[in-house]
Amino acid sequence: MPFVTKNPAHYLKALAEESVEALHIGLFFSRSISEQQAIDLIKLAKAIQQSTRSIRCLWLRFKDGDESIRAALQAFGNELVGAASIQSLVIEGKAGTAEIACLAGFFRKNQLRGLQLRRTDIDASSSSVLRPLFFGSDTLNVLDLSQNSKLGDAFVKDLLTSLSEGETSIETLSIGECDIDAADENDEIERISGSSVELIAGYVSRSKSLSSLTLRLLNLDDIGIGELANVLKRKDCNMRRLDLAGNFGNNGIKILAEALKTNQSIKTITLGCHKNLNDVGAQALLRVVDPFSNTTNANKKAEWDDVKKSNHSLQSVYILDRPAVTVSDELVTKLRSISSLQPHETFQTKTWHHIEKNIADISHMGVDNKYVPEVLSFVQKQGELNGLFETIRSSNSLKIFENPSPERARLSDQMDRIQKENAILKRLLKAERERSQSLREENYSVRKTVEMKFGKKCSSWNSCKQLWLEVVDLIKEPVW
Repeated sequence: MPFVTKNPAHYLKALAEESVEALHIGLFFSRSISEQQAIDLIKLAKAIQQSTRSIRCLWLRFKDGDESIRAALQAFGNELVGAASIQSLVIEGKAGTAEIACLAGFFRKNQLRGLQLRRTDIDASSSSVLRPLFFGSDTLNVLDLSQNSKLGDAFVKDLLTSLSEGETSIETLSIGECDIDAADENDEIERISGSSVELIAGYVSRSKSLSSLTLRLLNLDDIGIGELANVLKRKDCNMRRLDLAGNFGNNGIKILAEALKTNQSIKTITLGCHKNLNDVGAQALLRVVDPFSNTTNANKKAEWDDVKKSNHSLQSVYILDRPAVTVSDELVTKLRSISSLQPHETFQTKTWHHIEKNIADISHMGVDNKYVPEVLSFVQKQGELNGLFETIRSSNSLKIFENPSPERARLSDQMDRIQKENAILKRLLKAERERSQSLREENYSVRKTVEMKFGKKCSSWNSCKQLWLEVVDLIKEPVW
């Protein structure tokens, strides 16, 4: 619980200090306010305007105030117009349109990043006061309307219209009714209907900035879950956090699980179900993220298909304890700790788990030859050398290890042609060698003839000349 005080002067000294540390200012308004407190409230507003310190949060809590409080608040609001140091504003308690209107000037000119209206009495009549803040704010990105009792359909419609037309870049949106856990037919709370849930889903689908949505509405039923599920199925969905509580159970959870099969952005989901939710619904969620929990898989190819199709971005699903929730502790624990890794790392973990189970034969994974080196590198990284050797030795796993290889099969025609050319060259070479041998034999025969006729030595030049001419004539004779 944040610190709040009825004494505005409590913060004057801190605002006068030179410091880079942001301040929290909490004020409590109850019954009536004295003249001195009203004066100090104006001094506080002026000090906020003049101070170099930023105000992380201005927290205003109300409880059964009279006209003196509204008059002092009006003067306080007038002095705050244009205050750029206030980062967020929280209004809590018995504050309705009259109290909100006292800050109308500030709502028209500010640098708020966040606005929280909690447990208040704001209703459709407050829309006109808040519209300048919702319409076209350059800085507002967090809007929390939690646990309010009089919002109703008209307020929600005006709110969404202002945010859409003003193109306000809301990143976090929370809309909630009070006491939805203990609601009965006789409560005086103005409930938000299913038609407004449909409007909210439409706004979420159009928003390019929204990443966190909290809806805690009694009339958020299976149909409303279906409207939101249609948004989650979209490829351009940027939602990272979803917090839903309402009148839905197993059927709504199954609808949500179906949408999560294609969603690639959601990381955290919180569910508060007021209808029956048991292991059937929880298992439907678990199968989306854990392909190995599906006991109906007939073979390893079906399991590999489930691995590829499973959700890799979802990290946690929190199921709140409600009277209608009977999910086993084991499933609750598994859903809370799905993963702490980034999506690509989660997919790698699932892939290795599947390969490790089927390392004797991973041919069903249909690995293209050009990716085989990457697969082997991945296996070595995850399973070290043992895993690498098991993969290489496995039967029918990788075609790169087959004989003939795909590369040789692709070049078989060219290799056949080269082999034929080599055979022809071998025959020509053999014939040439035989001819050379024949010539050597004939030359030897000629030399023997000459030696027999003339002897080994020539006695005169004429005799040598005659011998040479006879040798030339012998050489000229055909040898074929």
